[in-house]
Amino acid sequence: MALARGDGMSAPEVAVVLAVYEPDPDALDAQIASLATQRCVTLRLLAVIADGTSGALTTEVAARHGLAVELFLPDARTNSYRSFELGLGAALQAFPQADAFTFSDQDDIWHPDRLARGLAALERPGAALAHSDARVVDAGGRVIAPSLFRLERRKEPRSLRDILIRNCVTGMTLIMPRRIAEAALPFPPQAALFFHHDLWIALVAQALGRIEVIRAPLVDYRQHGANVVGAVTETARAPRFASKAWQRHWGGTYYVAAYLAKALYLRMTELAEGAGQEVDRRRLRALAPYLSEKGLGFAHLLDAVRLTLAGYPGLGWHSAMFAFVRMGRATLAARSALLGGYLPALAAFDRAAFSVAPGVEPQAVRTPAAVAATPVPTAANSFRDPRLTRRFQVRIDPNLSGGIAILVPSLNPSEVFAGIATALDIGMGLAARGHRVSFIATDLPIANPSASRSFVLSRGTGGDENVTLVCAARGDTATLAPDASLLATAWWTAHVAADMVADFALPEDGFLYLVQDYEPGFYPWGREHAGALASYDLGATPVFNTTTLRDHVLAEGHFPDADTRLTFHPSIDIGRYAGLKRTVRLKRRLAFYGRPEVARNLFETGVAALDRFLGGAGLAPQDIELVSVGLKHDDIGFANGHVLKSLGKIPWDDYPGFLAETDIGLSLMLSPHPSHPPIEMAAAGARVVTNGFGAKDLSVLSPAIRSVPPTELAIAAALHEAWGEPPPGMRDRLIDLTRLGCPLDDLVSRLAVRLDKAAGAEVVKARRRHA
Repeated sequence: MALARGDGMSAPEVAVVLAVYEPDPDALDAQIASLATQRCVTLRLLAVIADGTSGALTTEVAARHGLAVELFLPDARTNSYRSFELGLGAALQAFPQADAFTFSDQDDIWHPDRLARGLAALERPGAALAHSDARVVDAGGRVIAPSLFRLERRKEPRSLRDILIRNCVTGMTLIMPRRIAEAALPFPPQAALFFHHDLWIALVAQALGRIEVIRAPLVDYRQHGANVVGAVTETARAPRFASKAWQRHWGGTYYVAAYLAKALYLRMTELAEGAGQEVDRRRLRALAPYLSEKGLGFAHLLDAVRLTLAGYPGLGWHSAMFAFVRMGRATLAARSALLGGYLPALAAFDRAAFSVAPGVEPQAVRTPAAVAATPVPTAANSFRDPRLTRRFQVRIDPNLSGGIAILVPSLNPSEVFAGIATALDIGMGLAARGHRVSFIATDLPIANPSASRSFVLSRGTGGDENVTLVCAARGDTATLAPDASLLATAWWTAHVAADMVADFALPEDGFLYLVQDYEPGFYPWGREHAGALASYDLGATPVFNTTTLRDHVLAEGHFPDADTRLTFHPSIDIGRYAGLKRTVRLKRRLAFYGRPEVARNLFETGVAALDRFLGGAGLAPQDIELVSVGLKHDDIGFANGHVLKSLGKIPWDDYPGFLAETDIGLSLMLSPHPSHPPIEMAAAGARVVTNGFGAKDLSVLSPAIRSVPPTELAIAAALHEAWGEPPPGMRDRLIDLTRLGCPLDDLVSRLAVRLDKAAGAEVVKARRRHA
């Protein structure tokens, strides 16, 4: 890579992408000061203001050290992965003459020759990336470990598969040429922080060249409680072997690697075929074990042996676990195919044959071994719903006061949907107000504790030190004050919370229940319906998600003493959608919120109504584009050649742009709780058809929304009317959500007052002194 400028005199130009999120001013000052001391380079600085508020501070600090800084402000708060992705894209555009690109955390210290030595390494033939060792220091700058490489027992990768087993590149130490930066964008999407930007860039670099290693430490890596990711050792607590937590941990770890392997293969194919970039396909052969749908993981076993013999037993164990995942996957698939297909098919064939001759099916034959076997009675406790049993430990600490434990089914980012997300937002709001918050995953093991914690904290605006995560599947212990409050979410967590109140003498008035839908309606009459119904009569104080749901639950006779002020409206950023500029398209689009697996979304009714609407309106395929979003399903064909194309879940960052090009929205929900899509579609400028339920009538929010009975005829007629009307005006798009309750932040403030009262006046004073 040629680095000298065309005039042969100016220094190479390096673009530095700095991610800034609620920085410690002194640490930020020290880091930017170290950027200013870099030798033999022309440094260009771009800061991604991930918190949306630290731009002025960053500009001031940079100016103090003689550096100009370009600020990039994302539309919303972003995690480190997204910040560096956005920042790298912005830097490529802002600094077209930059020879190389690198990343900077906001609180590390660069040695003066960090960039110069990195650029020198990039001069070597075939170099696609260079990275160095680092010293690990504490918050005060004292050296904890002189070598991050030795601390983490780093191993240079032989292939792409080695990097997928364990990333060897640390983002704060890397430097890459422009071609690698361009090839790496866009980063593969992820639901939360399951992997970091440096892992993806290391894979891209290894696929397109060679990774150069600088053995000297060129960065002081500051360790403290707010690190997004810290130095990794092999002493972390591991889930119990073969437990559900173990299965989810290693299954999740393997599937992150498989996801990246497939993303990398697709990216290299795109570069080779679309961009004409030279790609050595032989390097991609290492990805074969991840790309194949078949296979038992023997390649991973061989990796395990190789790495163990090379003196890296931890990496060897990692590879062996990948092999176990592959073997388990194949075993479960074979068992499912055998029991669900082959054996039942044989039995069906035999029944048909016996019915022909002799016309009677024989009695079942019991072999001598089966006759000799003693039948084992079914255990009575197997009929109990396991979700109603508390699986985590509770320790009451008399030295503590106040705080709240929030019970949610899962804390895995990919399993956090609107209901759990709201509970997380309430908890993080309380943490920011100084309250201790324990999030307890009651059902599903936390697959990646670091990713889960990072995801949870990313939803808040401070108070991270007040937050703990507890995993019931691991048998974790929740440490609570004698007067701690509880917040239940799903109906079964309310039963667990009620038992905790009784078992540990917790205050009854501190038992809160976040009611976000009428959950008995999720089930046919039976055990779960009865359990959900009974959860409303456990003595909890309800917190309602919307007035429409509240009014329905109260009308059913539950919570007679409810505080109706504890009702909030959906957390929908109306400005995000109402501010969109509509895109005029020749072919109008109708978007259907299609979720066939969720009965209350009335998928079949919606499809039937679409069929009736298309037939009655006389529309040809060139007149209308039909798309379904929500959950992926097979495309659906209608008369006259119309096809409803399933897009599945739209990525969050792409969702506003999608709605800006949508003319008609169809979103159904047979529930007293208003779902988000009809409101978001209307705010974005679409005409929307939805259904009512009892007192729920979303048409009161905006004339852009039609709320009709949940029948095929009514929905089809409403679609026909919406099709004939122009787009709604801005007045109809600026929806006032206060009809549905108070803002979530106001609710959190009201809950904080309740917790303050429970904690006592002295504790409140002490908390405010230290806030």
